[in-house]
Amino acid sequence: MRLITEALGAILENKLPPKGTVLAPDKALCDECPRKETKPEKMELAEFKRPYQIIVDSEKCLLAQGLMCLGPVTRAGCEGACTKANMPCTGCQGPTSRVQDYGAKALSGFASILTSMEEKDVEAVLDSIVDPNGTFYRYSFPSSMMFKSLGA
Repeated sequence: MRLITEALGAILENKLPPKGTVLAPDKALCDECPRKETKPEKMELAEFKRPYQIIVDSEKCLLAQGLMCLGPVTRAGCEGACTKANMPCTGCQGPTSRVQDYGAKALSGFASILTSMEEKDVEAVLDSIVDPNGTFYRYSFPSSMMFKSLGA
């Protein structure tokens, strides 16, 4: 809401920022999440869960509870609307400036926190992610390297 208010204020005052400016802070949502103190130093998961499969602890890091929260790879600024509603971040703010391909970064991040397992176990966990393309590229597919490689 704050970003919308600031954007409208800039329009009304005729003080538009330069073309291409991103109004949101250039840090990950996790940096401003009220649950960040409960995020483990070393995150390790054996499986991913969907919100309806567990009773979500409103105090604990959603990713630490096994939910596919995209907060670690998503730009801050939304004031944690999803996480405040006990839902994992879906990535609507897009990536920070340090990320070239949002979906690839998200997939890489999730793959890196799986506990060490046999290859077949890792495949089973990754197969449990419902619609990986939709999950990791929901808001960013047109700017992804995958889209560009398709000749679009």
